[in-house]
Amino acid sequence: MEKLISNKTILVTGGAGFIGSHLVDALVEQGNKVVVIDNLSSGRKESVNPKAKFYKADVRSKKISEIFEKENPKTVFHLAAKAIVDDAYDNPYEAIETNVMGTVNILEICRKRGNLESIIVVSSDKAYGKSKELPYKEHSPLKGDHPYDASKSSADLIAQTYFSTYGLPVKITRFSNVYGPGDLNFSRIIPGALEAVIKNKELLIRSDGKMIREYTYINDIVKGCIKLASHNANFGEAFNFGSENILTVLDVVKKAELALGTKINYKILNTAKNEIPEQYLDWSKAKETLSWESKTTLEQGIKETYDWFKKFYQKNGK
Repeated sequence: MEKLISNKTILVTGGAGFIGSHLVDALVEQGNKVVVIDNLSSGRKESVNPKAKFYKADVRSKKISEIFEKENPKTVFHLAAKAIVDDAYDNPYEAIETNVMGTVNILEICRKRGNLESIIVVSSDKAYGKSKELPYKEHSPLKGDHPYDASKSSADLIAQTYFSTYGLPVKITRFSNVYGPGDLNFSRIIPGALEAVIKNKELLIRSDGKMIREYTYINDIVKGCIKLASHNANFGEAFNFGSENILTVLDVVKKAELALGTKINYKILNTAKNEIPEQYLDWSKAKETLSWESKTTLEQGIKETYDWFKKFYQKNGK
């Protein structure tokens, strides 16, 4: 990966999670001092790069200001969130408090410090909610109407507010569905399909199999985040990050079968609640402004993820 940020102190919230840990690895590799904050509610301590400094803390806690004081980061990537749609449905208070007030807490600490160069707030394509107009563009309205979606819409708008009101150097990312090595949330279709292959078990599909999503490989997402942080313009703006991989859930299963040369037995449960039927992004702004695009084919990404899972299960005896 080209060196875009180096010799900086960078703080990553949610740095023990799936996306966060990959981002931390890339930032460490580029020669940065990386500080990770994670409460380990879903992230794994063993996923954190050993060269990063780790603090177990919750983004809602006021004590996080002490970590900022001690480490004095100049760049912040805010990824910490309750990220599972079903969990947010079952526990809306905690999801909304974490995703909204956790974001407010981080932004407020940054505002009071007044010395931040760049703050990347990670939002989601779910922030757009349901729409008849696709693909979503950055100026599309944010109208999530269920707990997870609404929490992301709210945090996204609050991040924009801290730029327009206080001049905080905020930029926002909105990802499509991200997949790749290290994602242990098996309710997601790609980890679930690969687990089914490795363990020779039936894949349980929560939806009706017809929902359309866009799938972007983790390494491409990380490159986009770092490019955005190093780009010294477009503060207060949002950037979509997506790919050419726009598929139904059952299409993903077929792609995985082709990539791995095996049959996947599956059962459609059709129990998903509040899911948006069709979602994909216009990411031409990132391409034109940041010279970014997703380079990884779905077949290549699935193979690399499958190889990681095989090693993970061998190492952990599962």
